Formats: sequence, C-alpha cells, structure tokens
Amino acid sequence: MQVSRQTIKNDRDIPIYVSIEPTPECYELEPGEKLTVIFQVPSDGDALEINFINERELVIWPGEQLDEPRVLINEASAERRSWKFKHR
Repeated sequence: MQVSRQTIKNDRDIPIYVSIEPTPECYELEPGEKLTVIFQVPSDGDALEINFINERELVIWPGEQLDEPRVLINEASAERRSWKFKHR
C-alpha cells in the first residue's frame, strides 16, 4: 500500500491544536512548529480529510488505516507531545 506524508505548519503567533482521529491523539503546535503525519493511502476515497473546529483547532482523519499513523513534530518523534482527545 502507498504511503503519504502530509505536513501542517503553525504560522500563527499562538498555539494551535491538531487531533488525529480515530487514534485519538491531540497535539499542541507552538508558533513556527510543523506536524507531519505519515500514513497509508487507501485504495479508494480521500487519503486525508481535515476539519477545522475553530480558528485554533483542526481534526485530521487519515483514510483507511491498517496501522496507526506516524507523527513527527519538527521532524522528531511526537510520541511524548500528545494526549488522548476524541472529537467523535
């Protein structure tokens, strides 16, 4: 299965919050930080859906997942930067 790499950068001067569903993991991005999601691309349908909750929160829904997506912040592991938060 093909793998995709998508990066979101916080260009604001305040923190933003990014949730990745359905894992559910949430990450706080400080100004200037980049969050990268590496995931398997589904054979059909959208590879990634992004929903804006408000001006500081967004939710990412990677397509069909066989494995949990890999998440990086500024090209380093984001493992210790997350907490559990489920939107749906």
